[in-house]
Parts: sequence; structure tokens; C-alpha cells
Amino acid sequence: MDKNSPQHLSLAKLIYQYLDTERLIRENPLVTGEMIDGFFKKIVPLKKEMGDAPVVHPPRNIQAHDGAKKPNELIIHTDGASRGNPGKAGIGVAIFDKGHKLIEEVCRFIGNATNNVAEYKAMILATQKAIDHNAKNVLFKTDSELLVRQLTGVYRVKNENILPLYAELTALLRKIPAWKIQHVYREENTCADALANRGIDESTP
Repeated sequence: MDKNSPQHLSLAKLIYQYLDTERLIRENPLVTGEMIDGFFKKIVPLKKEMGDAPVVHPPRNIQAHDGAKKPNELIIHTDGASRGNPGKAGIGVAIFDKGHKLIEEVCRFIGNATNNVAEYKAMILATQKAIDHNAKNVLFKTDSELLVRQLTGVYRVKNENILPLYAELTALLRKIPAWKIQHVYREENTCADALANRGIDESTP
């Protein structure tokens, strides 16, 4: 497929719209994994043609697409990074089963944001992913002490930039039957931290 063809550019717009390759394939039967793999190899030149569309790292699904039952208990590491605070920001999510076997990892560039905004957006993505996996019991792990204390009610949310993200996140969390959030030290969260930084790195052609 020619990278300048209408079909290729339409595929690019779909990917940017969904930001989730599994959902894209599920809701658009004509799109295949092979098409997406080929597209991401050409993402840099297409990024220039499409202007300021967000840069997306394709989700890496470790499990084979063989129709196997998804685990209903997940451990999800999440992190947000900002270079400048505010500055270029990225988010990362690493999803594991209860045996800590990697299932999926995702990173995204989210534009300019503060560390706290990035942490909330990473947690929102993690929660959306848990819902997509139909998880019944989820343990979220983050090195953001503020996020943990706000979600557990220890701190009130007062920041005007955080309030709408908090509302969105808590609405999503209500869709998960059982969940907990745990604060971990940065060295215990290196998987998500690396993904968040990769999201920033991939924002530069």
C-alpha cells in the first residue's frame, strides 16, 4: 500500500483516533495486524504529513491471539513522565497476570503536561486497559504517592487541572468489580517508567 494513498492515510487517522490497535482491529474488520505492523514502520514520514497528531507506540500484546481466556486477575504498573514539569510528557502501562507474566505494554506521548497530569492520564489508560481485558480483580502499582492518596481519600483533589481527570478515572474504576492501588518506589516501577519515557522519546522524528 502506497504511504500517500487515501487508504493508507485513512488507516493512519484510524490509529490516531483509537490509540488502541486491538480495538481498531476488533471494530474495523478490514484492518489486520500485518497492516498495522507495516504502518508503524512508516510512522515517522506520515507524522510529518499529518501535522501535530499524537505519536502512539503500538500496544505490544504478549499473549497469542488464539482465543484463549484472558486472566481475570491483573497487576498493572503505571507511570507518567514530564520533562520540564510542565513539558513534554509521556505515559506508560505494563500489564501482568497474577503470576507477573507480561501480557501487554503500552506507551503514548500526551503533549505538554505536568507530572501529576501525566500520572493521572497513565492511570486512566491503565483502567481502560483493565476494562478491555474484562478483569475482575486488579492491583494497580504506581510510584505517584499523590495519586494513591487522592484515590484512597487521604488527600482531597483541589487542582483544577486534576479534577476532571479524577472524575473520569473514578468513573472508570467503578466498572471494575474489585481493585486496589499500591504505592511502590521508582525502582519497583521501572517497567512503566521506561515506557513513559519511551513515549516522550518517540515524539521526536
